[in-house]
Amino acid sequence: MKTFLLSCVVVLMSLFTAQAQYSTAVTSYLEIYDIESGEHRVVKEFPFLIEAPNWTPDGEWLVVNRGGKIYKIATDGSTDLIEINTGSIDQCNNDHVISVDGKWLSISSNEPGARSYSSYVYILPFEGGEPRRITPLGPSYLHGISPDGKNIAYCAFRGPNNEQDVYVMPIKGGKEVRLTDAPGLDDGPEYSPDGKHIWFNSVRTGRMQVWRMDKNGKNQTQMTFDEDMNSWFPHISPDGQKVVYIAYHDYEIDPGDHIANLNVQLRMIPATGGEPEVLVELFGGQGTINVNSWSPDSKQFAYVSYRLTEEMTAPAKKMNVQLYSLRTLLGTPTQFEQNHPYVLSRLVQMGYTGVEPASYEDGLFSGLTPTAFRALFDSYGLEIPSSHTTRPLTRAELASGDLTEALQWWDKCIAAHKEAGIPRLIMSYAPKIDNEAGLKVMAEYLNAIGEKCNAAGIRFGYHNHSVELDRVGRTTMLDYLITNTDPAKVFFQLDVYWTVMGGASPVEYMKKYAGRFEMIHIKDKYEIGQSGMVGFEPIFRNFRTAGVKAYVVEMEQASTPNILKGLRESALYLRNAEYVK
Repeated sequence: MKTFLLSCVVVLMSLFTAQAQYSTAVTSYLEIYDIESGEHRVVKEFPFLIEAPNWTPDGEWLVVNRGGKIYKIATDGSTDLIEINTGSIDQCNNDHVISVDGKWLSISSNEPGARSYSSYVYILPFEGGEPRRITPLGPSYLHGISPDGKNIAYCAFRGPNNEQDVYVMPIKGGKEVRLTDAPGLDDGPEYSPDGKHIWFNSVRTGRMQVWRMDKNGKNQTQMTFDEDMNSWFPHISPDGQKVVYIAYHDYEIDPGDHIANLNVQLRMIPATGGEPEVLVELFGGQGTINVNSWSPDSKQFAYVSYRLTEEMTAPAKKMNVQLYSLRTLLGTPTQFEQNHPYVLSRLVQMGYTGVEPASYEDGLFSGLTPTAFRALFDSYGLEIPSSHTTRPLTRAELASGDLTEALQWWDKCIAAHKEAGIPRLIMSYAPKIDNEAGLKVMAEYLNAIGEKCNAAGIRFGYHNHSVELDRVGRTTMLDYLITNTDPAKVFFQLDVYWTVMGGASPVEYMKKYAGRFEMIHIKDKYEIGQSGMVGFEPIFRNFRTAGVKAYVVEMEQASTPNILKGLRESALYLRNAEYVK
């Protein structure tokens, strides 16, 4: 049974390798990055999937795969895709390599007519022809041809346990030689230009890293030591000086996986080793840079980035996202500084038009001054309709009713939000209050904060969780605060998920307290609309009754560790829902 299960896993892995993204409609951008200028340009945009560019040794063509076939296109984008005849082999995957002299094209593909996704390595003239099979066994995934044109290097699944290791064998045919035997996956083998080394990636340390070994498999040496990324497919420049590779965030994927439609980086290290430089952050993964794509002069390399077609075609709507959802990526000033360029650009691509931060602390937002914080989001075209923060009353303050110190804290907070130009300030949390005397003080506190906010030209709101639905005598905390605060000073941001979790109906509250819910938090257990616990259609249809002016998507967690994927699916759900205007 164990062997059978492992075989099933291998078949699935082969599927992902050979047919990377075919189930998902994408727009592909064939791009070129210039090492000296740091600029990248789009060679051509395609309304379908292309993958894995090679750069021909004469510098004239880029070679890609599409739909099981191999194509070339001029490096300046002046031609359409031109098919390279691969004869009866019509299931080519994204593992294809051009010989150093440019005369031969080696490809990985299933056998003609086969649907088992058991890839083999073939070779044919670059100008086209009937391929000759090289590897006797599969799965075999090509990644390198030796500079002298005599050998190929590939990742193969072999043995009773389908161990995944690096192999080499003569192009003319002969015995394959296993070079690695470490536990886990070894993949992406590629010869150095001098033929002395083979670069590859290995998961043997528990994280996927770039390695280098002698061409005979000796002296296997780790070359990257990324602590928060999984590094794949090292590609050596023709001058032997630089290595570009693709790196996956560890929050997106397991170390041994390399799938499509994720948030990735293209990184570069010296061929002698050293600290990596991040060159490009993009949406891609499988298909982006599986094989060597360096220009002959070692000054440029090609890659493919992607956009999901559904992201581009779904109806555009005014839709905000709570940045607390992204606390694992943006939760500290350091994380925010490091990750915000990619994260914010992805949110825009998903269709979000605004954000609700939850990062105010001591006059700063995510470590930035209010002015700098606002300018940054303006640069991405993202509005900031509201902000979450809190200063709960202590037990002593609730008992005494002395609000002096607490209100002084809000003075500084309100001033920072006014400087940032944020029109609504929302108290995001307060501990459970289980007596009416405490509720009375809390209501006075909210009214006092609201009065200060009004003086600054800011609206003040309160955000509920489930504890506000617990009974307190003959009422609930939420009911008491709504009925005992001034609507001119305090609005409420109804969190529909926590309301349901508190045993109440969001729609009933929206009708009962018409006009009091200026904002709504749209939330589900995981991705929006998946649990069936929250009836979103009647909630949206009662926005006018409730007085809703804006809504905010929030995810406490996603169904997978990939919160960006969860936010993308949530955005698409709402953008495609006809009742969401």
